Amino acid sequence: MKKTLRFAYIEQASYSLIGFIPYLLALYLVSYLDIEINTTVLVVALVALVAHLTGFMLIRKFGKQLQSVHDKTGRAIMSDHKYSIEMDEGIPDELLGIVDHFNTMVAESERSSRNFQELTTKMMLYARDIEHYQKRLREEGESRQRLTRYIDHNLADKIMNNKEDTPLQNTRQEATILFADIRSFTSISEHMAPEEVIGMLNAYFDAMVEIIFHHNGVLDKFVGDELMATFGLLGEPEEGPLNALNAAIDMQRRCKSLMSEFRLKGYPVFEVGIGVNTGDVVMGNVGSKNRMDYTVIGDTVNVAARLEQMAEGQCIVVGEQTYTCCQSLVPMRPKGEIKVKNRGAAVKCYQVAR
Repeated sequence: MKKTLRFAYIEQASYSLIGFIPYLLALYLVSYLDIEINTTVLVVALVALVAHLTGFMLIRKFGKQLQSVHDKTGRAIMSDHKYSIEMDEGIPDELLGIVDHFNTMVAESERSSRNFQELTTKMMLYARDIEHYQKRLREEGESRQRLTRYIDHNLADKIMNNKEDTPLQNTRQEATILFADIRSFTSISEHMAPEEVIGMLNAYFDAMVEIIFHHNGVLDKFVGDELMATFGLLGEPEEGPLNALNAAIDMQRRCKSLMSEFRLKGYPVFEVGIGVNTGDVVMGNVGSKNRMDYTVIGDTVNVAARLEQMAEGQCIVVGEQTYTCCQSLVPMRPKGEIKVKNRGAAVKCYQVAR
């Protein structure tokens, strides 16, 4: 460890060098050289003594000032709260410069400490905000994933990105409604365990909903073993009838292959009847303030449900406007007319040729 040299030691050495040694030398000269001591010699000695004493006092005063600077700076540095120091008047400019430099360093240190604290606070706030945004993104991702299980992902994005209380406005427009229902489901399910019924329905609905979404349809609701979908809300409304018919055809085709899979699982097989109708509907948020259901209502929906009821298994029955829009693209034949409650005129219907 390197030893330090204190100013007190230097001060004592200075006393010896400039004080005692010259007088010892003078005493030696007087004693051995027989120099006559007269008034002049005494005056010179007295002046020298006064000069030496004055020098001793100045050196000692400077030493005390230096020790004071040392002590004050030491206390300021060791304090929890750093502060500037003040010195008494009369200290040399060199010590005063050291004190000024020390005070400048303390001020810079305090400013750096405040800046660091401010930066630390900002970083903590940024970290909190980032954590909040990450949590929000996770929640929105989970909500979007749950929502896309029921409606098309494009409609789900529209709902998630809109900040209003009613993200989808109530409107009237042309749409195509599709109803699909399992024939004789009650008699089929009464011989099955509840777990098997749910498993069978989930497998069936998974396949059907995937087809609906593929054709730009929006799943409206499940009612027991029946599902309702709307076409024409996504994309151009005039594409709705053809999208709905293509979806119905693919659903019947997939249902047929699905029955082969059900036989392997030991599930009973069944057939599905589908009704499709096109016309004006009212789309809106229906329900209470705590539970909203975005759905379509109107005569077009009622007719579509009635067409589904008259469709035999593996059949697709469509209304007159759907037929008019798609007759050149999808082969269909007349099915007859049906009466709809609260409607005076009968409704002509058609069946998709297989």
